[in-house]
Amino acid sequence: MNDLKAFNQFHDWYLDTVHVSKESETLTLGLYLQERRALVSFIGINRCALQDFGLQNIVYRIEPLNPGSPQYETAQQILAKAQRWTDSHPSNIARLFSTCGAEVIVEFNSIEITMESADSGEISKAGT
Repeated sequence: MNDLKAFNQFHDWYLDTVHVSKESETLTLGLYLQERRALVSFIGINRCALQDFGLQNIVYRIEPLNPGSPQYETAQQILAKAQRWTDSHPSNIARLFSTCGAEVIVEFNSIEITMESADSGEISKAGT
């Protein structure tokens, strides 16, 4: 999850797509900042919550939450209302905090970040 820090936790990026794949138990968030585009995939998800998605969704930060912290406990309360996809219990919870618009809470096993430059079409991956 250090890759999130490498991207400054996607501060001030825009969230414009949300894709869920039940088959691969993956939630993918599509983000952009100027000419840069990123896909942040949470792999092995069991529960997620999306709140306040709007026409403009600006990320404040995407942050893994530490068990026992007040933010973790709040996330657990919100996720308790979400329907489980499987009987598994992923070991991580992350939250997308917003400056404006959507907030996301997800329970997952790992993160994969895919970067794409609009100019070059290059794609690079980083996993955690």
